[in-house]
Amino acid sequence: MASWAASSMRAPGPAAAPVGRRRFIKGGLGAAGLAAAAPLLAACGDDSDDVPTADPLPADAPAATDERIVIVGAGAAALAAADELQIRGFHNVVLLEARDRVGGRIWTSSIGDGIPVELGATWIHGVRGNPVSDIVESNGMTTAETDYDNAVLYDHDGRPAEPVDAALWGEYMALAYEMPEASLRDVFERFASIHDLGEDDRRLWRYSLASMFSHEFGADISDLSILSYDGPSTLRGGDVVFPEGYSQIVDVLAAGRDIRLDHPVAQVDHSGSTVVVTTESGGTFEADRVVVTVPLGVLKAGTISFTPVLPPAMRDAIAALDMGILNRTCLLFDEPFWDRDTEWIGYAGERPGQWSETLNLYPYLGRPVLAMFNPGSFGAEIEQYSDEELTGRAVEALRAMFGDVPEPVDALSTRWGSDPWTRGSYSYLPVGVEFDTYRDMARPVGERLFFAGEATHSRFPSTVHGALLSGRRAARQIYGLLR
Repeated sequence: MASWAASSMRAPGPAAAPVGRRRFIKGGLGAAGLAAAAPLLAACGDDSDDVPTADPLPADAPAATDERIVIVGAGAAALAAADELQIRGFHNVVLLEARDRVGGRIWTSSIGDGIPVELGATWIHGVRGNPVSDIVESNGMTTAETDYDNAVLYDHDGRPAEPVDAALWGEYMALAYEMPEASLRDVFERFASIHDLGEDDRRLWRYSLASMFSHEFGADISDLSILSYDGPSTLRGGDVVFPEGYSQIVDVLAAGRDIRLDHPVAQVDHSGSTVVVTTESGGTFEADRVVVTVPLGVLKAGTISFTPVLPPAMRDAIAALDMGILNRTCLLFDEPFWDRDTEWIGYAGERPGQWSETLNLYPYLGRPVLAMFNPGSFGAEIEQYSDEELTGRAVEALRAMFGDVPEPVDALSTRWGSDPWTRGSYSYLPVGVEFDTYRDMARPVGERLFFAGEATHSRFPSTVHGALLSGRRAARQIYGLLR
């Protein structure tokens, strides 16, 4: 904890650094894709006690195996597992995906006349040693760095505002470490009392905390503690986006795979000598091993039944961890009415997290597109509104900051909490839960049932590269049984 905590206790400059944990706070956790890159995996490490960090193929590695493998899902973890299995000689691998597309929470859509916009994973957080570097470099993909200091902040009435004082931010972080079992909201209430903060200061602080924590975990500060933020490992280096779309990573990973779309899984029966996977339509797949990669939210909802039921430790972990929500509304305009070079626009509204962060995509795309984010309970609340209502509310927030704002040419909005195949954006550690809970999500059940996904990786949870590494871990667990 101490190795990076002291250096991160500088002012986050909420007006100048809207994103906290993944780059600013801890140097980057990241979202990534991966081809076969063992050296890079070794650099990132592995969170499994059962699989060594560096696990090169032995000289007697099988050229092929007839083992039947079913992977539930076709997101980052599933694709990484399939890739690793292929490398290790498994050629009878089927991926069952509930959606009509591949990628899961990596989702590049388009706005206007085909302008690519991300509705899910957006950044490679920490490019140094990140597995995505290999696939980006190998395929000549274009990336663009994000400058978190290139930002502006507006108060609720549209006046320019200043970030919170650097020394005070350091005091807040120090107080949070003194109160590790308390929620970040309780820490703030104590902090505000100590410093006798007035309502204007409180509003800017609530913005700062939402920017720093809620946007990174998809949860209100009342649901987070300093331990929520202190547990994950980090990767260093700048953060970059894909101007031509994150889906490029998925396209590379999915090439040549046997992926069955529109195949939502309803039951996994691992009671016998083989595993029987049944889809909602009644179709069945028999396998020697199954890798389940569905999001934590789907496991919490009980969408998939397991026979026999999962072990108590895993059921407890599923119940203890939670899914955050980070929704966005992307707006396309005819011309920029904002400074086209400023990357981040902060808004300290009356309610924490309410349209509080806007990413200007003009520097990356050369087109007037804004991506406006809403985390936590407010992000969940707005899912009830229609697309038209969401667009109208987003424009209202922009008018509070900029005055006369035209109607957008096109708009897209997400509803990750209502999505039956995710039921949230990514996992987080609630107040009072131990970080090792993530490890309980990663343990195989017997020798036939394995789990992967960002919520199963104890070093890099809630990230795509954590999902990728977990998929490779599951594949190596299977391989280890057959050596």
